[in-house]
Amino acid sequence: MAPLLNEPDEDLSARGHYGFLAGMLLRDYGKQLSDCIFVVGDNCAVNRLLATLMGVPLVGWASHRLNRAVQGDMEHYEDDLACVQALMMRLRTLKQSAKFRLKTSLRPVIRLDTRWSSTFSMVHRYFKLLEHLDSTDDAIVDVLPAPPCNKRLLSLLKDLKKVLSVSKALQGASVTLLDARVWFDGLIAVKPHYARFLGPRADILHSPHFESGCVRVLGGSHRLTRTEKVALQPFCCVEEEPPHTTEGASSADSEDEGSFVEYLQKRRRLAAVEPRYDLLSCIPPTSNLVERFFTVARTTYGQERHSLQSITLELVLFLRQNGKYWTAQTVDEATR
Repeated sequence: MAPLLNEPDEDLSARGHYGFLAGMLLRDYGKQLSDCIFVVGDNCAVNRLLATLMGVPLVGWASHRLNRAVQGDMEHYEDDLACVQALMMRLRTLKQSAKFRLKTSLRPVIRLDTRWSSTFSMVHRYFKLLEHLDSTDDAIVDVLPAPPCNKRLLSLLKDLKKVLSVSKALQGASVTLLDARVWFDGLIAVKPHYARFLGPRADILHSPHFESGCVRVLGGSHRLTRTEKVALQPFCCVEEEPPHTTEGASSADSEDEGSFVEYLQKRRRLAAVEPRYDLLSCIPPTSNLVERFFTVARTTYGQERHSLQSITLELVLFLRQNGKYWTAQTVDEATR
């Protein structure tokens, strides 16, 4: 984790981040900004402009795209989900909770607006609690979903299980762009309208040619379009042709004929050499490190005092995120 912007007049625009990265990378890591050949992040306007200013491709955050697709899909079930949410809120009351303790150890779950996984948890818990609900109870009868609603919610639950499986798989440590493409294509086959955000040429993508080129190469294909070759040029490694020597001597005519044939043979060999693209398997489709950092930040801010100054909280998070680079001995040496 690198230090964050912490100036009195800090500029959080794309140009502000560009200037910050240019100075921070050279100062703290001895690297030039030109050494960065790709950026992984969500497809917000700041990141898109930052990638454009840097002249590098922006790998669209796969988790963000998946979240956008699911959020748009759940809008069609908003009335049914609101009904279940109202029921769960009713079941969380003191009287209803006391009744449920006599029937099951499961507790009602409500959804959050920011995470679709909480909606999955709520619907999944609803069907677990459905057999314990008393349809004659006057306290909840007005918020009980109707049978047609249950049918639609069951269909939604089946789809969300597939999405949840992909979401968990994206959190793996060795996931490549090819893996994400295969999983997204599988979701598009089930839900075609997901292509708006998950398609290989979706409008939300900043660098579709770069991502499609990576998928082709990782899949073992060397037939790239012209734009894909240009996008992958920084990763291209062409093997040099070994020197070709001939032995013996002959007449001038035979030497001329041999050199011309050798020239043609060399051209054929060079044409047959396929460029090799390195490091493509190291490009993550989503930044799990950043997501886990935000989780740690939320937990830290909840457990620590809220009166901490921003710079103090940043230092705590900086030390926790970089814990593998320092020990108690390092602290002792730094405080002497």
